[in-house]
Amino acid sequence: MANDAGIQDQPSPEVTHTESAPLGREALIAGLTYYGCLAALPYMRGIPPAVGTLVATFLFLLLSLAIVRNIARWKLKPLHEFFLFAYPLLMWYSVTLYGAQYKAARPFVSPLESLLFLVACAFFGRLIARLVREKNMLLPIAVVLIMVDIFTVFVGPTGKALEKAPDLVEKLSIGLPEVGSAAGKEGGAGLAFIGAAGLGDFIFLGFFFVACARYGLRLDRTLWWAFALMSVAILGYLALPDVPGIPLLPFISIGFLLANTGMFDFSGREKLYLAVGFVFIAVLLTIGVILMRSIE
Repeated sequence: MANDAGIQDQPSPEVTHTESAPLGREALIAGLTYYGCLAALPYMRGIPPAVGTLVATFLFLLLSLAIVRNIARWKLKPLHEFFLFAYPLLMWYSVTLYGAQYKAARPFVSPLESLLFLVACAFFGRLIARLVREKNMLLPIAVVLIMVDIFTVFVGPTGKALEKAPDLVEKLSIGLPEVGSAAGKEGGAGLAFIGAAGLGDFIFLGFFFVACARYGLRLDRTLWWAFALMSVAILGYLALPDVPGIPLLPFISIGFLLANTGMFDFSGREKLYLAVGFVFIAVLLTIGVILMRSIE
């Protein structure tokens, strides 16, 4: 690929030692705020459903994105990233076992589950991002993710899992709690969720955010584009109850591409190769759709 950008294509330092303390405080504040808000939402009374849905959606997304953004800016070695992925994942598994046993504690356990799962996914995304050797690789990755995720949700394995194993999909997702759902007679056992985001969404949020930090792309603009488009997607899903699921990853990828328009450098030949590759993948996915529908 063309390398006219020179030093821009080299991974940039993610954070200096002087920045580590502010990042640590930011991580602590973001984590505590995330937990506190998700724990409080189910106990809020007297909020109209529409207002509660908007508040819950915006808070959930903003806090989730803030945590992933913070994780993306840390300067870490691969081994550190692996342990910071593995430890929260093990803790998440332990907490889910506790939550399944004590239903009344779910409103307080569920936010911790979500936080641990979110952190594990973000660090796994960091690990995957190490496979990227130059920023120009990110554009085709984003486009392919859009096509593949649409296929998997509406036709492929994710869609099948939503139909046949919804409990498994729910377990591997981060739930958006319904405002006031634990404030009734059932208490914590009445906790309900109005939506969820899957593990792939947060893995690739971590992937794109850390790529922005490493290659000098527009991290903050990517965050706000992702927030806006994911909000539209989730609210659209909630407004269309008959839709089994809406893939969020295409909205994340589109947000990344819109935020970083003009930041990639391709020669004319490379653009042609990319176009041919995208068409080829689209044809393969179309054939896959036809075959899977014929099997049904």
